[in-house]
Amino acid sequence: MKASDMVSYGLRSMRSRSLRSWLTILGVIVGITAMVLLVGLVQGLKNDVESQLKGFGTNTIIIVPMDVSKVASFGGTQMAPTLGKLTEADYERVKKVASIDSITKALSGRFNMEYKNESISVSASGIEPDEYQRIVGSSLEVETGRFIVPSDHHAVVLGYSMADSGFKKKVEVGSDVYLSGEKFRVAGVLKKMGTSGSLDNSVLMSFDDAKELLGDSIAPNEISSIRMLIKEGEDVNDAADQVESIMLSSHRKNEDNKDFSLVTAGYISAQVDQTTSLLTLFLGAIAGISLVVGAIGISNTMFMTVLERRREIGVLKAIGMEERMIEQLFLIESGIIGLAGGSIGLALGSLLIGVANLLGFPAVVPAAVAVGAVGFSSIVGMIAGYIPARGAAKLDPVEALRYE
Repeated sequence: MKASDMVSYGLRSMRSRSLRSWLTILGVIVGITAMVLLVGLVQGLKNDVESQLKGFGTNTIIIVPMDVSKVASFGGTQMAPTLGKLTEADYERVKKVASIDSITKALSGRFNMEYKNESISVSASGIEPDEYQRIVGSSLEVETGRFIVPSDHHAVVLGYSMADSGFKKKVEVGSDVYLSGEKFRVAGVLKKMGTSGSLDNSVLMSFDDAKELLGDSIAPNEISSIRMLIKEGEDVNDAADQVESIMLSSHRKNEDNKDFSLVTAGYISAQVDQTTSLLTLFLGAIAGISLVVGAIGISNTMFMTVLERRREIGVLKAIGMEERMIEQLFLIESGIIGLAGGSIGLALGSLLIGVANLLGFPAVVPAAVAVGAVGFSSIVGMIAGYIPARGAAKLDPVEALRYE
């Protein structure tokens, strides 16, 4: 019997028991849909973060006053990061590193922001406009108005989301807002960066304005972060090692108890890869449970099919069909169930991913996942049908023909 004849035989058998076949296929559909959707969401998130990292800059280094490596879970307990302080003295020491092309400092804090009799809490940063623009580069684009300049006093630039939806009424360029009771003029609004763009909700002002607003809430000469751009052609990792050595010496710390961190694109990418890999594994295991349930359903259906078709199997063996061929007949039938469930599950999962994108959740269907989902479901179907198929092949033809 040809392979095409075996496929036709399996399809006819499934049509004769259509309700049972579709209920079995449904179990596979649920598992494959869950797998495609969950893995697609994780991969989409990873791609979105990597896209944002391009705006961060591969040759950018940021120093923050905490040991971010301590922010990790161990034994179910969240470990608090080691907090420290950055100062103007740190900034002056670090800027002497020869491989640095440009460097700037920033002051950040939370303030009450008022607009049109509405008040919200915002995180705002004081920056050195010229150096900040040079380091951040093309990711910092103004949609309306202009960016702040060093001579500005009590002027702010707002991120797109902050201006568009931060308040009930849209904040326009030239409007007045109040930060901790102080009046500021809106000089410009930045272009939208996307769902994970950190600047979309930003409030940027001059370094001196931020220092004035923060007042006694910060220590003398305290700063919140140091951002630097490494010269083209220089090794970012070597530069980071030099900066870290200077900071450790300045703070009289070692690698185990340091109270600062150097954040680079490579560091962020490694953390994202680690997180998304664990997330993919975890969510894949959940989807795998659904597939196991579907495989049990296929196995149960094939056992019932063999039982109901014992007389038919006896006739096939009586006319000379080999055990191997009978086994293949039932394996192909169970494989068709898995293939049908995988194909429909892939289509449904792709549809849901399209809906997720429309709702603002980044998601993709990698080609490897698409091919793997269909192939895996077919293999699962054949594995689940192996024991029933083997049992059918081993039936005694005389006993099978007596079965009514």
